[in-house]
Amino acid sequence: MPSFFIDTGVFISTFKTDNATEACERFMRRVRNGFFNGYISPYVAGEMIHAILYSEEIRQDRKHRYLFDILEEIISSNAEWFIPQNNDLCLFSRLRGVDNRVEDGDILHATCAKILNIPLVTIDGRLLRSQGLKDQGGGNFASIPGY
Repeated sequence: MPSFFIDTGVFISTFKTDNATEACERFMRRVRNGFFNGYISPYVAGEMIHAILYSEEIRQDRKHRYLFDILEEIISSNAEWFIPQNNDLCLFSRLRGVDNRVEDGDILHATCAKILNIPLVTIDGRLLRSQGLKDQGGGNFASIPGY
């Protein structure tokens, strides 16, 4: 069964309607139904929570509901949790210097995917276009099928 590390944007797109929402929902259904193995880390959950807490588009009185919904999505996704161990994050330091256009959180996701030796599935154009990360072995990126 194919395995993927799931980028934060894939989860967020299932809540915030955009041009990738349908493809992301389809992908997450495949993970939930066991057609794909999905992996996430605390960094993914943290980015989602941060996005909700600091969003100016979400009214303050609605943020608690969005937080509940995103936690429910994480739990129901059937994705496995991956927490880097010991010196795993040395790879992060190496990859961080490769492409300064890519955000630190995305480098963390690429690091986790590299450690697991699986593709990072993302809708992030900067990651998908980062030739530097691909050349340095930190980028086995997959876009969402149909996106």
